[in-house]
Amino acid sequence: MEKEEIRVLHLISSSGFLGAENVVLELAKQSKAAGHQATIGVFENQRNPHLELAEAAAAEGLNVQIFPCRGRWDKKTLQMIKDYINKENIQIIHSHNYKSNFYARMALSGNNIRWVVTNHGRRTGHRLLIYSLLNFLILRRADKIIAVSEKIAGQMERAGINKEKVRIIDNGININRLTNPHGLLPQRSMKIPPYPPLVKGGWGDFHIKKKDSIFARESLKIKPDALVIGTVGSLTKEKGQEYLIKAAPKVIESFPKAVFLFVGEGIERTHLEKISFKLGIKDKPIFAGTRKDIPEILSILDVFVLPSLKEGLPMALLEAQAAKVPTVASRVGAIPNVVKDDATGILVPPKDSEAIGQAIIRILSDQNAASKMAEKGFERVRDNFSSERMADKYLSMYRELLSG
Repeated sequence: MEKEEIRVLHLISSSGFLGAENVVLELAKQSKAAGHQATIGVFENQRNPHLELAEAAAAEGLNVQIFPCRGRWDKKTLQMIKDYINKENIQIIHSHNYKSNFYARMALSGNNIRWVVTNHGRRTGHRLLIYSLLNFLILRRADKIIAVSEKIAGQMERAGINKEKVRIIDNGININRLTNPHGLLPQRSMKIPPYPPLVKGGWGDFHIKKKDSIFARESLKIKPDALVIGTVGSLTKEKGQEYLIKAAPKVIESFPKAVFLFVGEGIERTHLEKISFKLGIKDKPIFAGTRKDIPEILSILDVFVLPSLKEGLPMALLEAQAAKVPTVASRVGAIPNVVKDDATGILVPPKDSEAIGQAIIRILSDQNAASKMAEKGFERVRDNFSSERMADKYLSMYRELLSG
């Protein structure tokens, strides 16, 4: 007996192609492969538009819908969402952050469409704390709330959300994307039109450009004999990059050819550059900014470090392990669920530059042990954190909601 098609609208206000965006893209891809209709709805915010997710989704042939938005509250945007839900007979709206949660709640008022929310974790800051508190009040009306870690689930329950509504689903990644980083990557060469008209997948002109690890090194001006210690993520305080920079002098003493690659952008960049200057290593950190060739970047790393102070279940960590890069990570959030200390990677306390430095030196000093650790890390991600496994759990939950 064939399973009935599920029609889902994923709604997200994006600030770049980050962890949550990666989850949405993979979930939509797997939903389509399973015979369901998944549309990715992205807010085109007037002040800070980020359409990277929309472009990536269109390149994959997925349904994409752009919702122009002139501010925090735009009645026209709300009406566009309502019109799209009605026109496409959407059964489930799945929202992924503060702004999309608010618009989803308003768009669903007075109808029987199911509402699912994924809580990917929140960033710090006084204003964001206020948004988070308001968000918890809104989420009480959701049909199902997905937490990407036990810690996030606990936070929601302590905030008064019915624990029967909360379910933990681990993030998942496209393993093939990381294990075959030197293939041909499609890149779109045209803009996505705004609403209206509706934008459907399967259109667009593509050009093919071959990228490999040599190109990645050359583009970053990294010498062929350099040892590359890298991290991927927004340059923000909670990502803890300053503790990696402070660990650098100790590593350089043992490995003078080591360089430190920071992939991502954020408000902490100037602060991080100042720290490296004060430490006398200003030529060692490489700030690459936002990159679209993450698989290629990972292929040139000798060590991946995630020195976060707070985390949910970081996609960058899953990708590094899937790419078989020896890994050092903070013992925070759901990271210990992925990295088993001394087995699939090395765990260190947060804010501990000394421990980070020692772990990096240990990996660089014993390539045989590091390779075995990386292989086990790959196996753990492959078996437990694939996009297929993640999507199966989401689709099962969708069916439960619709049948109930």
